[in-house]
Amino acid sequence: MKLAVIVAAMMATTIATASLTSAYAQEVVRGTFVVRMPPGSYQEGADVYYDPTNIAVPAGTTVVWFNDDPNQIHTVTSGNPGDEDAGSVFDSSFMNDGTFFQQTFNEAGEYPYYCQVHPWMVGSVFVSDASEEGDNFRLSYGTGTTFNFAEHERTLLVFEPTSVDIPEDEPVTYQITILKDGEEMFSEEFRSLGGRLDIELIPTDEATQVTGPDISDPIIGAYHIHGSFLKEEAAYTIRAEITQIFDRPPEEPIADEFGVQIVPEFPVAAVAALLAIGGAVAYGRFRGFSNRG
Repeated sequence: MKLAVIVAAMMATTIATASLTSAYAQEVVRGTFVVRMPPGSYQEGADVYYDPTNIAVPAGTTVVWFNDDPNQIHTVTSGNPGDEDAGSVFDSSFMNDGTFFQQTFNEAGEYPYYCQVHPWMVGSVFVSDASEEGDNFRLSYGTGTTFNFAEHERTLLVFEPTSVDIPEDEPVTYQITILKDGEEMFSEEFRSLGGRLDIELIPTDEATQVTGPDISDPIIGAYHIHGSFLKEEAAYTIRAEITQIFDRPPEEPIADEFGVQIVPEFPVAAVAALLAIGGAVAYGRFRGFSNRG
C-alpha cells in the first residue's frame, strides 16, 4: 500500500510539473525589440548590463528582455533604485536565466529601469508618439522630430501599410532605400509578417551592416542598420516599398518616401529627423536601385 501511495504521489508531481511546463511553453514572445542581459552582466563594472542599454521606440512597441546571464537572477523594474514608486509602471519579478519578460509601451515618455537584485544594472526606454502619414504607409519613430546623438544613440522606425490590409501571418517583402542628397547610400530587402516592419537606425564609425531580425521564428523582430553615413550632414530620403505579399507582387505599387535631415551640431553631433520635409510623397514603384550604395 505504501508503495502504491508513493507511486501515486510521484505521478501527481510529474503531472503537475508537466502542466506547469506546458503552461509556460504557451507564453508567446510578442515583442519586436529585444534587450538582453548578457553573460556577466550581474557584475558591477561590467561592460554592459542591458544590451542595448538605452533605446528609443515608437509608442505601441513591445520590448522583450531575455536573461542570458547563466545562473543569475535579474529583474526589469521601472524607476530608479531607491524610488518609492519603483516597479509601479512595470516589474518582471525575479527572472531566472533562460526566461524573458515583455512590456508594451503605449504612452510617450522616458522610462528608466533597473535590476532589484543588482541595482547598478540600469537602462532606459524612451517612447515617442510622433509619426508621419504617407499615401501607403504610416512611419512612426522613436525620437520625435529631433534625433540628438547626445540624448539618443539609436532610434527605431516602424513602417505600417495603410492602403492595403495584410493578414498577420502573411509574409511581406520590403525594399528599403536610403539616399543622401539624392545619392543612394543603402538599399536592402527586408522580410516580415503582417506588413509591419521595424528598422532601427544606429549611427556608427564602422562600415554599413544590417543585423536582425531580433525575433526570427516567426519574423516579427526589429532589424538594425548600422552605418557611418547616418552621421553625415545632408538631406536624406527613406524610400519604402512592398515588393511582395506572400510570393506575389502587389497588384498596385505600394510605396512612399519620407524626408530626413541629419544635422550635426557643435560641440555634439545631433540628428534632426524632420520627417515633415516635403511631407510623405508616394512615388510609385522604384527601379534601378541595387542592394548596396
